[in-house]
Amino acid sequence: MPSILLRISKQAILLYIILLSGTTIFFASHALPLIWIMIGAGTVFFSFFYFSRLSIKWANLPERIFRKRIFWTALWIRVGYVFASYFFYLGMTGSPFEFGAADSMGYHYQGLRIAEYFRMGEFDLTPLIYFEKTASRGIMILMGVVYALFFDSVIAFRIVNALLGAWACVLIYDIARRSFDLNAARISAVMAVLAPPLIYYCGLHLKEAVIVFLVVFFINIGDRLLKARQFSVLDMTLLIGTAGLMFLFRNALAIALIVSCIAAAIFLSRRVSLPFKRYVVGFVLISVFIGFSQVDLTHDVQRETMHYFGLREIHVEHQMTHYATREGGNVLSTYATRAVFAPLGFIGSLPTLVEIPRQEDIMMRAGSMFFRNIFVFFALYSLYLMFRQSQWRSHILLLAVFFSWLFILANSGYALQDRFHLILMPIVIILSGYGIAKAGRKAMGNFSLYLLFLGALIFAWNLFKLAGRGWF
Repeated sequence: MPSILLRISKQAILLYIILLSGTTIFFASHALPLIWIMIGAGTVFFSFFYFSRLSIKWANLPERIFRKRIFWTALWIRVGYVFASYFFYLGMTGSPFEFGAADSMGYHYQGLRIAEYFRMGEFDLTPLIYFEKTASRGIMILMGVVYALFFDSVIAFRIVNALLGAWACVLIYDIARRSFDLNAARISAVMAVLAPPLIYYCGLHLKEAVIVFLVVFFINIGDRLLKARQFSVLDMTLLIGTAGLMFLFRNALAIALIVSCIAAAIFLSRRVSLPFKRYVVGFVLISVFIGFSQVDLTHDVQRETMHYFGLREIHVEHQMTHYATREGGNVLSTYATRAVFAPLGFIGSLPTLVEIPRQEDIMMRAGSMFFRNIFVFFALYSLYLMFRQSQWRSHILLLAVFFSWLFILANSGYALQDRFHLILMPIVIILSGYGIAKAGRKAMGNFSLYLLFLGALIFAWNLFKLAGRGWF
């Protein structure tokens, strides 16, 4: 196993260096600026080097020590990034917010208003949030609470993100430990601790860090509830509460989680769950879902959810037309269809290794996107093993959440936006850990072939970005 971990890290770092050198030489007039080269290369080296090193070093730690190591290492990495990114953005943009900040600024200012209400002793937020989207109210209220307690501190809110992110790493370990063996779970845990996509969003005023935590928390509670010997009223309550809370952050995802859990209650293998308990869980969830549909709030939820589910072809076409016609847009975007988005959903957003004006944030995250691109192979390999060995029903909750959100992405036109892919990252990590633990000589040979394919795909993606703008 150590040799496999080291091989993954070495080959990934080498591929990134080759791609970075190749795009710099072939597209010299649009070469990536030095600052983004350094950040991307540093991200790739740090994440892959320590992934193999810590996976080997922590492999035999006692359970209690390992769990503490996961949490505290993840927390300090994320808190360190929160402070580093705060001052980085302050120096680059003049404010502690990301390049081209839009949603984050809206949440920030609304959070300040809510905090002021709380300080005046006013807790009826209806005048402030009535006209806000239901799926935006959760982050605004949370931000308002943090601001009210910590004197409008931007860093305080991001440290809350870091705490949730560190907790999510432990929950990822618990899910993987319950689903697979100890070796796979520990690989997944280390991967989660170091995953750049999970770290990056802790330093932003967006809702993605909270959403990831809620998704992982929901899957952990649902998985534990379905696989435990006895029915737990507390877990059932937490499951329903988490699903309800998700409507205040992302409506379509809340529906996907509920439907996925119902599917798991119906199809989960008898080898890991008692039929009677599964039927009780399924009945309760269906009853709650029907009851919720009768609440007046559902009119807003349904309207916002249509943003993802309704008029799929029109929405995709409109989104791609917007990308093609906006200033500095890519005219080739109009050729993108759901047939393109569906397979790209597995691989995730591809790194931009050439300079594109007004895409500083995307260029900055090249190494982060590359991290997921690499480990997707092992996630796919784990899916292959599950279906070949007829084990997929034992992991139906994970698979249902993964494929339901992938379907939503492919039909919404957001398949190329990294922040929407973040929701799938914990599941990719869990599946990848199992894939790596089961990888043998043949699988690693296929991994090398996958790297050749991925390298060609990333190079073609950067060519596409330049050609569509008439720069190549």
